[in-house]
Amino acid sequence: MTAVQIRTELAEQWPAPAEPQPVGLDPFFDAPSGFEDAPEGTVLRHRDVTIGFLGRIKQKVRATQLLYRTVNMHGEPEVTATTVIAPARGAKPGAPLVSYQCAIDSLHPKTFPSYVLQHGVRTEDASFPQIEYLFIAAAVAKGWTVSVPDHGGQTGRWGIPREPGYMVLDGLRAALAHEPLGLAPDTRLGVWGYSGGGLATSWAAEIAPSYAPELNLIAGAVGAPVSDPGNVFVYLNNTLFTGLPTLVIAALAREYPTLREVLAEHVNDKGRKVFYEDALDWTPERAIRKMAHKDFGYYCDGITFEEIAKLPKLLEIFDDIRPGQASPTVPMLVVQSTRDQISPAGDAAAHVERYASGGTHVEYRTDDWSDHFSMHFMSAPLLLGWLADRLDGKPAVAAGHRHTRSIMASPRQLGRTARLAGTLTRVALGRRI
Repeated sequence: MTAVQIRTELAEQWPAPAEPQPVGLDPFFDAPSGFEDAPEGTVLRHRDVTIGFLGRIKQKVRATQLLYRTVNMHGEPEVTATTVIAPARGAKPGAPLVSYQCAIDSLHPKTFPSYVLQHGVRTEDASFPQIEYLFIAAAVAKGWTVSVPDHGGQTGRWGIPREPGYMVLDGLRAALAHEPLGLAPDTRLGVWGYSGGGLATSWAAEIAPSYAPELNLIAGAVGAPVSDPGNVFVYLNNTLFTGLPTLVIAALAREYPTLREVLAEHVNDKGRKVFYEDALDWTPERAIRKMAHKDFGYYCDGITFEEIAKLPKLLEIFDDIRPGQASPTVPMLVVQSTRDQISPAGDAAAHVERYASGGTHVEYRTDDWSDHFSMHFMSAPLLLGWLADRLDGKPAVAAGHRHTRSIMASPRQLGRTARLAGTLTRVALGRRI
């Protein structure tokens, strides 16, 4: 059976779901037999879904879910899904396709965009992707089509290197190949994300030249991109946000045998329960609550956490998961708060320098009046507006670092914010955008 035959046979239409179900409960997400032989980006299944802001307010947009063939960090065949959202009346002719990477930051399938963006979902905790729909909607309001991939795969491998980039780029391939979306192969493409979504966006931008050179990628817009995940383990230990690196350790333990060896040798039973059991069921919000101000040293056995973090086996992993191993060939905007309490500004500056030294055109913007969470909202108009300019063919300004007290302190930025506020109002009221 040829790959072309498999592509034809497996690209089957499924009915819209009667009610939202996550990966593991909804057979739509199950890998079809023979999918391994299909090319990367092949659409295996598709269906229409209804989007709901916070799961409750039905949105007047077109939404299609695509299950597609991709690869994991080892290059092995895998499937994941993207939710492709377009204006209710259809995208503008020749309009761009943008991949928005949500800050999933969890291993639990009930935090994946394919589930939480659907109307009718009731989540126990607030969900970052549900809130980030506001920014997705702002892109749709421009007449664009937006791909929102489950970039952590079906097991939510948060913090894994390279793999999110494969899944983002294959999601773009799938959207371009899905004929009902009406997208031309040379459609202008952008990638955008913040925090954990910014990390996934970084991987996509830097591996695109080697993994998907045929894609017409124009630019990447990134906010607070967790530029050195290994350093964040130490930075966030014994803070309000200890739960976030806990989730990353749980994900990495699935993929790195050397990390499992370290956990077996130097972590006690309570710690192994946290990393191998508890963390698998935590949303980011629950992880933050459960692990607030806890010291990883409490789970260490005969060695301090600081000593564990310096073990050669861990340092090798930290090097592997750090973005900036290759340089994007498209312009990049990186936005960062100097007071970021989750992703240190120094890490972002080093990330930018790695890109710039490799020849990437990087505009780096920082401010003092925000933190990690407020910067997400404050920077959205800038990131979206900058991306729109690049997709419209406007030349990028000079590369380099620009620092201001507030990233919103300009007439142009205030105008962009006002337009975004108008879109958010229509989202909240369930009106067409």
